[in-house]
Amino acid sequence: MPLSFTSLPQRLSWRVGLFAALSGLVVTTCSPAIDPLSRTDRAAPIAAGEALGVATVATGQRVAPLATAAPPAPSPAPALDQASAPAQPLPPSPAAPPSPAAPSPAPALDQASAPLPNPLPTAPPLPTESPAPLPTPPAPAPTTAVRFAKVTAVQPKLRVNDIPRKGLVDEIRDLDGVDFATGFKVGQVPIGPRGTKVTVAAVNPREFRRITPQVTADAVAVWERLVEGDAAFTHDSGTRLRAQLGSTVPAGTEGSTLRVGAYASNGVPPVADALVSADTGEQLGLDGSRDALVSLADDADPAAVAARIEQATGADVDVLEAPQARRAFLTGADARNAFEPYSYIDNGDGMIQIDPDWVRRNIVRRRVPLLTGEVVCHRLMVDQLAGALGEIESRGLGHLIDPSQYGGCWVPRHIDFDPSKPLSMHSWGLAADFNVSTNGLGQTPQMDPRVVEVFDRWGFVWGGRWQRPDGMHFELGALLQSPQG
Repeated sequence: MPLSFTSLPQRLSWRVGLFAALSGLVVTTCSPAIDPLSRTDRAAPIAAGEALGVATVATGQRVAPLATAAPPAPSPAPALDQASAPAQPLPPSPAAPPSPAAPSPAPALDQASAPLPNPLPTAPPLPTESPAPLPTPPAPAPTTAVRFAKVTAVQPKLRVNDIPRKGLVDEIRDLDGVDFATGFKVGQVPIGPRGTKVTVAAVNPREFRRITPQVTADAVAVWERLVEGDAAFTHDSGTRLRAQLGSTVPAGTEGSTLRVGAYASNGVPPVADALVSADTGEQLGLDGSRDALVSLADDADPAAVAARIEQATGADVDVLEAPQARRAFLTGADARNAFEPYSYIDNGDGMIQIDPDWVRRNIVRRRVPLLTGEVVCHRLMVDQLAGALGEIESRGLGHLIDPSQYGGCWVPRHIDFDPSKPLSMHSWGLAADFNVSTNGLGQTPQMDPRVVEVFDRWGFVWGGRWQRPDGMHFELGALLQSPQG
């Protein structure tokens, strides 16, 4: 008998709770990126975030230990409706896929989210697949001479706006109560064939990485790309711009171009839609204000330090609110008992940072049939995924799944990488995408019906049946001890 979650039909119906969201910059839409990069002395964008899991940083190069991830379109999978009812963690599921047995319907999952009083602790995350597009051709290794040592990221407490002259950031660093400060220039840059205005921050990569989320600070490749002249876009801005990683777009002054080297969260909330180095900012003709972000000593009073900075610099200082922790959980009696809720912080750019302790307890790496490397999924789904793929292989249908077009499983994000939309089932590691290049979001699905039938038997819901089809997408609909039918 399957463990059923709700009485919802296979075409899912979802409830969305309305809660306060973290503020964040949203980039406007422009045409897709054009013209492949012609230079050969610059490294390919790499998927730094594929080896990190709290907030995914996407660049382009595949990471060997993971199952090959191809460029998926944002998933339209309805989000989870969340509420707070903690479930006890379950022991890990067995390694071998279950054997066939009797039929039973596969109900759907539902989820919700609510705020929590305190920010989450930070800890090393588990690996995840990248949600970002991956370039096909190989490219030379990075040639930058800059080396980035390990840093501990800090959450800025103050933002200094429109600093009147150079050198004041050094003076801010010397003030009582200040732990760290870094300056940057921020303004609007026209990007893309239509010259869409995008908020860009020109930063010192070595300094600025300290005030980004730890997962981004640890992604050395992102900062190497900035040093080499590339841009690092937030996930939502890169998705809205449809900017292919490794491609170039018209940007800034006439005749200038900008290479898309990474997708990365740059702050909570985001500082800008894209980061570039100070040198690249000058080349783009970036005209804007000189601002600074400031972290404080543990015992410092933010209002008092802000007053000291205003007196010393004459600039306006904003006290930044601490990121608010939220709670996500699946609804339905069976689901509440089976799936442990998670706490998370919203990055404001379409990505979230999930409590790393929950990640360690619930997200696993596993080799499965037909795919190269390992998948990274929820421990309660991975056996059913392996069972479905194993049956496809045993029935001689393996050629219908292209391992190079596997789009990933666990990606901690909102639907469509849009922070205004609910959380994706990928954030739970309860969905996987296959044959992504021929089953784009909103397009007529090309998935073979025999593949769909096997996934149905193993308790999955196919996104190709939704009103906005997502033919690549299979998400868990029921926990089964064995396949249906």
